[in-house]
Amino acid sequence: MIAKRIVIFALALAVLPAAATAAEKAVIFPFDLIDQSQQFEIGLMPKGIDPEEKRRLQVITEELVRLMKESGRYEIVDTAPIAKDIDDKSPMYKCNGCEDDLANKVGADVAFIGTVRKASDVLFTVSIYVRDVKNQKVVHQGSSEIYGNTDAMWLRAVNYIVDRRLYADKGTAK
Repeated sequence: MIAKRIVIFALALAVLPAAATAAEKAVIFPFDLIDQSQQFEIGLMPKGIDPEEKRRLQVITEELVRLMKESGRYEIVDTAPIAKDIDDKSPMYKCNGCEDDLANKVGADVAFIGTVRKASDVLFTVSIYVRDVKNQKVVHQGSSEIYGNTDAMWLRAVNYIVDRRLYADKGTAK
């Protein structure tokens, strides 16, 4: 009888850590640029997104994916099955909840939405929002202002937000 209890206890201990550390599934949508730098310029035609800034949006999206994978907190799901939907619905910050529907399509529990708000050629605010897909609400968010338009500054902002803002109440993102 005691041997049977020991076996059951050992099996329970073997199963519990795996269940307790199972990572949530997360989808990370590409960062979007909100260009407010010309909003008060009368008579100027919008010049569109700068190719370097468009490239930086991709760079910081990849950085966020890397950071979340390394943290072990999330299992990052592939966005390839919803790539056309993402293109059609972008920018994500304006899609009025469609990010939850898209995240559901790929089986994600949480969705990351990122924005870079451009106030001028050198003043930006990088923001990351983490949505609970099932409950359709933001559960974590963080922002950082940067004064500079370089890869290093944009990457520093993403790292700072993840390390010091999104999960500050948990110690670190790891």
